[in-house]
Amino acid sequence: MFIIGMVVLTVKLVALTLSVTWGLTKTILFGFGLPVILAVLFIAGLTAFAVPLLILALLGVFLLPLFGI
Repeated sequence: MFIIGMVVLTVKLVALTLSVTWGLTKTILFGFGLPVILAVLFIAGLTAFAVPLLILALLGVFLLPLFGI
């Protein structure tokens, strides 16, 4: 019984670790990575690529939390 409990605890801790890691990755990408990419595209004159990406990023930031993603 003790061994089963330890296995369950280990699996739950691994799942929590993956969840936290995914959350941090999304935060870093949307918080720092995407604005840098958009700024570089805009400065390089690729406004045709930067504006749609900006719209998609804003929709993702505001709509995904409503669905719990």
